Amino acid sequence: MTTYSTLDGVARRQHGLVASSQLTHLGFTPPRIRALVRAGKLVRVRRGVFRLCGVTPTWATMAMAAVLAAGDGAVLSHRSAAVLWGLLDHHDEAGPLEITAPRIVRLTGVTAHRHRLGPGEITRRDAIPVTAAERTLVDLAESVRNPDELGRLCDGMLRRRLVTVGRLHAVALEHAGPGRRQLLPMRVALAERVPGFDPGANAWEQRMDRMWDELGLPRSERQYRIRIGRRSYRVDRAIVDLKIAVEWDGLDPHAYRAQLHDDVRRRAELTAAGWRVLDFTPRSKPDLIARAVLAVVAERREVRERVAARAP
Repeated sequence: MTTYSTLDGVARRQHGLVASSQLTHLGFTPPRIRALVRAGKLVRVRRGVFRLCGVTPTWATMAMAAVLAAGDGAVLSHRSAAVLWGLLDHHDEAGPLEITAPRIVRLTGVTAHRHRLGPGEITRRDAIPVTAAERTLVDLAESVRNPDELGRLCDGMLRRRLVTVGRLHAVALEHAGPGRRQLLPMRVALAERVPGFDPGANAWEQRMDRMWDELGLPRSERQYRIRIGRRSYRVDRAIVDLKIAVEWDGLDPHAYRAQLHDDVRRRAELTAAGWRVLDFTPRSKPDLIARAVLAVVAERREVRERVAARAP
């Protein structure tokens, strides 16, 4: 008989959820499933989807439940995918959950789009099946009719290196032509975004860059690229000779767990290569930023001087 620890392991990878088909695969019979529901160990979330007792419902839980309920091949898409990718800061901005599936799906509170996506158009983020970054932007062209707004969303993806200009053009061309897809806003947005295009910094980052000079902080390079092995990392500011990197973090990393994991790995790689990384958010006070940077500068200069003094 399948142990509850096995069930718990499956659910943990799915925001505390499990589908009835998965329960069957694990060896749980319908009577046993009903008994677990009556005992309060499983809570029915949607038809064919259950939540483990004690799991706190979140937006991510509801999103995963909709995808599981829609069956194989279903993914989070459109504005809901934009939330997961961090293009929309709050899920309230996105409205009802949106999914795309290869079949007709009817779920309460969910807008379902019928389309068979290719393997390259599907990925996972925070363990939730979702349209790939480029495909998400193409889907948004249907609802975000303002090319300037769509361009801003494209720039957000480009800054975070989730897409490339070349890939955006390729995906837009792939979905061009007559049919249901209205890609005029995307074509207008991409007209200005050609190979070599620099999305620049967002408004907060621009203020931080101006502030850097106003505070009289040491000379640094903007958008400096650091090569570590086969990987290349770009940091917002770098005091190159002292190996100090400064990141203007305009997103809430706790809202997007997958992005947090990427950032942790990135920081570890930079640290292992001898770089000191300082992260600041819009809530960081200018005087704190200045004091933190200057403290690390003084510390590194002191170390360098001690090393030079010991040299023969």
